[in-house]
Formats: sequence, C-alpha cells, structure tokens
Amino acid sequence: MQGAILNVNGIITDLDRLQFAAWQKVAMYEYGMGLPGKLAKDFKGLSREEALNKVLARFNAGDADTDRQELLAEQDKFYGQVLADLGEDDLVPGIKKLIIALYDHYVKLAINYPAGHADEITKQLKLDEFVDVAGTGTYQDLVKQLDVPATGCVALVTNQEDLQAANDTRLVTIGVGDADQLQGANYQVSQVGDLRYQMLEKVWEDTHENK
Repeated sequence: MQGAILNVNGIITDLDRLQFAAWQKVAMYEYGMGLPGKLAKDFKGLSREEALNKVLARFNAGDADTDRQELLAEQDKFYGQVLADLGEDDLVPGIKKLIIALYDHYVKLAINYPAGHADEITKQLKLDEFVDVAGTGTYQDLVKQLDVPATGCVALVTNQEDLQAANDTRLVTIGVGDADQLQGANYQVSQVGDLRYQMLEKVWEDTHENK
C-alpha cells in the first residue's frame, strides 16, 4: 500500500453541520429568516446545488441561473467564515491515530473534499504535516498528484457515489458507514473508530492476491 485517499466529510470531520450553518446565514441575509435547526438532517450529505434547491423551495424563491450563482458564492463566503471555528476537537474519533499510522508507514495521503477549502480545513485541523495532497478533483486526479499507481492506493468512502468513482479508478475501497449503501466495497466498517492501519494493509494485500 503506497497511498490512501480519505474523504474529509464523514471520515475526518463532520462538515455537514458547517455547510448548514452557512445556509442558515444565507437564508437570514436574503430572506430575513433563518432555517430551523431541525432541518439540518435534511441537508446532510447534499451537494451545494442540492442544498440550494431546498433553500429556494422553502422560500418559494426564483431559480434564475444568475441568482443561483450569486447565492452559491454567498454561501461559500459564509462557509469560509464558519470554517474559522473548526479545530482539532472536531476530528472524528480515531481518525488522527489512523492518519499518524499511515504517515509513520510512509503511505502518501490525500484528502478529498469536492466543496473546496481543502487546504484551509487541513490546516484548521492541524493535519497539514501529514497530508501530501488536499484536493477537490477526481480520484484519478488525486492519484496522479500523489504520484503512486492507482492499484497501490486505498480509498475510504462514505457514500455510493464516491465508492463507484473509487472502484472505477481501480482503488481498493473501504466503506465506512451504512452497509447497504456501500455494497461493492472491498471491505466495510460501521465507523471510523473501527479502522486500523494493519486492517487497511491486509485488505489491500488480500484484494491484489485475489486478482
């Protein structure tokens, strides 16, 4: 195993709550009222475009393309502000230990966060010394930036979309979370705290032995 790619959201920290906080600020600024906290669960796991659709629907707002881009830019600005509160206490339990173990075994590490701000998040969480690539591209892009073969990498994923993309890139996949959503992963665990370096190494070895 030469490289590992970890999703930021759900593997390293919970960014859904910060994305929702930024949407609450957009709602207050644009429509004069916030989004109730009870709606946070409905925004969990959504892309920014999908979240915007929910905001527009709630306030019966127009859907002009120019308005969408302005609102997305505004939300991104607010998101950058709330990220300032992110710190080591927000790390998912067990992930720092795993990252250090990967680093100690000379495994190159990329973190993947399509919504942007990956460098900022890495620094806020004090992981920058362990991370080789903080990117927003495809798995293929991240593998290229790590400068390791795809077959030498594992990917830790939390959703079906990322699992499919990682499988298509020929990465060894570890699904973390809902087993039904992560069928097709080379290995599954229910939570980040179950992950160990030795486990990742064995799954990677076994996967290639069986091919």
